[in-house]
Amino acid sequence: MSRSLARFALPFVVLSLLVACGDSPETLLGKAQDSLAREDFDQARVEVASALQEDPGNSAMLEVLARAYLGLGDPDGAEGALRRLEQVGGGAGLSVLKAEIALLRGRPAEALERLGAAQGEDAARVRAEANLALDRREAAIAAFEAGMEQGSGIRLAEAYARFRLQEGQFDAAEVIRHRMAARDAGAYETLVLAGDLAAARGQTEAAITAFRKVVDAYPDRAPPRVALANQYDIAGDVGAAMKVIESARKHLGATPEIEAMRIQLLSEKGEWETIRTTLQAREAQLEPGSPLSLSYGEALLRLGHAEQARVIFQRASLALPGNPYSKLMLGIAQIETGNPGDAWETLRPLAMSPLAGPQAINAARQAADAVGAPEAAALAARLEPARLKAAQARIEDGARAMARQEWARAVAIYQPMLSGTGDAEVLRRLALAHMHLGQVESAVGYADRAMAQAPDNPDCIYVAGLVRLEGGTQLEKARELLRSAAKADPGNTAVSRSLAKAKAAES
Repeated sequence: MSRSLARFALPFVVLSLLVACGDSPETLLGKAQDSLAREDFDQARVEVASALQEDPGNSAMLEVLARAYLGLGDPDGAEGALRRLEQVGGGAGLSVLKAEIALLRGRPAEALERLGAAQGEDAARVRAEANLALDRREAAIAAFEAGMEQGSGIRLAEAYARFRLQEGQFDAAEVIRHRMAARDAGAYETLVLAGDLAAARGQTEAAITAFRKVVDAYPDRAPPRVALANQYDIAGDVGAAMKVIESARKHLGATPEIEAMRIQLLSEKGEWETIRTTLQAREAQLEPGSPLSLSYGEALLRLGHAEQARVIFQRASLALPGNPYSKLMLGIAQIETGNPGDAWETLRPLAMSPLAGPQAINAARQAADAVGAPEAAALAARLEPARLKAAQARIEDGARAMARQEWARAVAIYQPMLSGTGDAEVLRRLALAHMHLGQVESAVGYADRAMAQAPDNPDCIYVAGLVRLEGGTQLEKARELLRSAAKADPGNTAVSRSLAKAKAAES
């Protein structure tokens, strides 16, 4: 879980009401500096902004304000503060701050240029993150290591740990977390990282314990509350998850992340009327294929508004051609609106997959019966309890092996599922597993077969490019495929990172 980057400055008249009455500007500056040291950037911003009302040209205050905005991930606020700082004659030696602004604006090459030879933990962190953005992995690691040797500040260490975590190097991330704990065991970043590591390892109970500690220590922050609710949900305790979210709404308000988790939990509880009334007024603003849009569509479907639901899921399927949930709901809506032929066409590819769940199989069986398709009998047989239980156990085992990066086990589970031309999703997972095992030729073969089965699926296109890129083969083809995947799924950060890496390898 990462710190929310999108923050907005409160008007100064409001800020003045949030700090202790009667504090002098000097006292407020001291408090802001303490808050900055604790990396409580929002509080630092509030305190120093109030101080600046009394002393608007104070260079020390303006520098603290710039650093607070950077900590909040707000380049506009930071740039405004630095501009004011330079107007009053300050701003010398602030190359690191200017570099971080460039980095936040998505200009990593400019960030490195502004850094120059600057040293220190902040410089090392920005240098490492800029190199990562340019996909210069070894340069990024060197910068991280150099910074860690200078004292392993919490922000630097967290960035390095998350880099290792994203690469699946859990043990390396754990080593860094221990260094963070030695420096400040109670820091927000240290506590959150413990939860994220446990979650990544599939240690749900440990993650719950870790995130509970974060919530107790930092009750005014929404992300750990949402993360805690999510872990309760993973553990199957929807009631506990809902209690966490309702408490979050009471104390922090209905923020977008809290509301998204609440709607997800209401869906799992089947409280469709609540979902409908909550989202109805926002229907026009819901992005096709978004989690809120899908939940709203299912609520309409469950409440008997099948035609409205069909329109929503039709749009979602166009936006997310590889999403099995939107296809399933579209098929059910087509059945409910009296279009079994369309439903069979929609549901057949889902139900024929060895990864199909009971809902997809049953819905497809209904459509097949209605149109007299010969596959109806075979689908009915797959719903026999003992057979269904064994199939679902295999599906869960495969997903668990992929999540735990047990690649050889994943191959052993998915290989027997192939028959005929194969299923696109099974083939895609086999491609990834073989890639991680270093078996490039097999990975490319499976990826191409997956893409042949689902040529419009961005995930299959992406994996076909990824296995070539990571295997160091057919790099021009890899770039072509990754460009296609990025065009089909422009918001996918994994695709954009891989495309940047492919472009960097072009020379």
